[in-house]
Amino acid sequence: MKFCLEIWGTNYEKIKDICIFAEKNGYDGFFYGESLVNIDLDCWTILSSLINITSKIKLGPVITYLFPDYRSIALLGKQAMTFQTLSKGRLEFRTGAGATLQYSIQWWYPYGIEYLKNVNRVELLDEGLHVLTMLWNKESSSVTFKGRYFELNDANIKIPQISIEKIPITVAAKKKKTMTIAAKYADIWESSYISPKEFLKLNNEFIHIIDKGIDRKIERSIELDVIIAESVTDLEYKEKIFAMERGPNILNQIRKHGLIGKSTTVVERIKEYLEAGVTQFFLAFQDPFDISSLSIFNDVIKAVK
Repeated sequence: MKFCLEIWGTNYEKIKDICIFAEKNGYDGFFYGESLVNIDLDCWTILSSLINITSKIKLGPVITYLFPDYRSIALLGKQAMTFQTLSKGRLEFRTGAGATLQYSIQWWYPYGIEYLKNVNRVELLDEGLHVLTMLWNKESSSVTFKGRYFELNDANIKIPQISIEKIPITVAAKKKKTMTIAAKYADIWESSYISPKEFLKLNNEFIHIIDKGIDRKIERSIELDVIIAESVTDLEYKEKIFAMERGPNILNQIRKHGLIGKSTTVVERIKEYLEAGVTQFFLAFQDPFDISSLSIFNDVIKAVK
């Protein structure tokens, strides 16, 4: 089983310190948010700066956006290949169709970037991953492609005299169409914010999809919020802070679909997810820079490993 951290924020020194802490304490991945809004710095710049202060931990964006209005698909492919080279194979390329239009348009509209309807984002995800895997294919020297969203005309982004390790792809998916895309391209399939029982049901659906001719191993990941404390008093305080920041309705949701409680409670919850088929935990702590919570969680990891 693997444990990864999801981080956001604009304090670079804190980001750097948590990344070093994560590697020293055996976390498998460290992932930073990507957005144009002021809750984050530039994702790829931050991640690149972490390469030389770490040596083992996987690195990558929390989610990599494929929107043509946001960034050239060829540029993204080149960035990923360069990062994979400099990090000696530690990039984890994470992507998906994105959240609902109603929720996400606020993040893109101010910058003149069109956030497509769900059906179009699913089509774009499929086409974008097809293009990227062609660009990254060691056997092809150049790529010509004309689709609905992307076009390449004898494009070649290979780095001369450098052999690139395969870039592992994570696809976030909860619906049949996106899970089918995950089955085609993903090394890791991820679902988010669902209970162990719900994950088991979804995993059974995914198994049915990948049984149709898919012959490679695909890991199972779950994205979860974490609120952990050593005492009831501390836990109640952290829950209040979370409710103030994210709203009481979100707090109620993660009580059902998250990791909340003292260490013993969280250990039992993780075991339920493991029994449901989860092999990787992608974790967003209530305060991503709270060393005390991360230290408590270290005991949880030891208890379940």
